[in-house]
Amino acid sequence: MVHPYIANSINALVLILAGIAVYFLSPSRPLVALLAPMLGILLLATTYHLKRHNRFVFHTVTALTLLAGFLLILQIDPDTFVWDARHFFTLLMGISCFLAVFSFVASFLRERRLRNNTIYKDDL
Repeated sequence: MVHPYIANSINALVLILAGIAVYFLSPSRPLVALLAPMLGILLLATTYHLKRHNRFVFHTVTALTLLAGFLLILQIDPDTFVWDARHFFTLLMGISCFLAVFSFVASFLRERRLRNNTIYKDDL
């Protein structure tokens, strides 16, 4: 199982790199395309607090990542979808967000079942 702060770091890096790629692949270079890299930077900034097991930050990051995943997937129009680089990177960012949320929820459930915080003893 991947620790939440590692999953958050990987997801943030995917959002930053793929978001910048989408921005430069668009011919009009809309500023809205820079929202995903900005969110990636914000998520990367919360990694330290996730490593320290701050529950408020953990729940906030989970909610923001889930919201970002839905918004990224909703940007893809099935009628005009073609396998070009822009759509591929948008799909990659959405899937990355959903996998990160899955990792967050799985680690929360695993910690809740053990009830003794032994999962994270190695990084405290």
